[in-house]
Amino acid sequence: ATEQVSVRDMSPFVPPASLPVNLPAMHPYKAVVFDFGGVIMSYCKEVPEWTRLEKFYALPRGIIQKTLFAIFNDLPELNRQIFEGRISAEDLEEEILPEYLESKIGVVLPRPFPVLNLWMGPGSKIPYNDNMISVVRTLRSHGIHTSILTNNYKMDRQGIHPRTPIEKGLFDLIVESTVEGIMKPDTGIYKIIQSRIPSHISPNECIFLDDNKDNIRAAREFGWQAILVDPYNIEQSIRELEQLLNTDLN
Repeated sequence: ATEQVSVRDMSPFVPPASLPVNLPAMHPYKAVVFDFGGVIMSYCKEVPEWTRLEKFYALPRGIIQKTLFAIFNDLPELNRQIFEGRISAEDLEEEILPEYLESKIGVVLPRPFPVLNLWMGPGSKIPYNDNMISVVRTLRSHGIHTSILTNNYKMDRQGIHPRTPIEKGLFDLIVESTVEGIMKPDTGIYKIIQSRIPSHISPNECIFLDDNKDNIRAAREFGWQAILVDPYNIEQSIRELEQLLNTDLN
């Protein structure tokens, strides 16, 4: 006799309650590109070497960091020279930086005045945003391609010392302005890093985090999704990244 199949037997399969039924929606992103300073490296934490210099020379507390940010705004051509690798931190420390600082505070300083090498040179203790470092590790565990795109400078004239002091295993790729001879927000440097990201990842599958509005605008024009980072509120940027990826990164 032919076996009868009831309507009940053909009803859709219902998973047991123990199986996940509310899976997160798929997102289109396969790569996250990070700026270094202000995103991976902290601008909020005190640099002990600078504090000691400020005390020794009776400088106002915090003046070194304030001056470093100001000098590149006041001298835009210097900004391009150092970040495109035409001069080094060593060159800057010998005359330009101490002279600029003296003009602001009226204190005679030694030559060289090695504030950049004390900050990021050999043996220095780099202040990192630990919460962002944790995000990078989580992204990698999810199979996301991670890279750094940074405007940086040579510490010494020979270019021997590290320029981006970070655990290299955290990132698949590091692109540095001082090596490429071109800096953000020039479109060319976005093209360079995109050409080195695996070819199956298109620009619209990349997310970029940077603390500079011009760099963010250029990234969006290039086709990347981009998050403007507040260096003093890293957690907000992490929340925005979580929303784009629909993933908890903590």
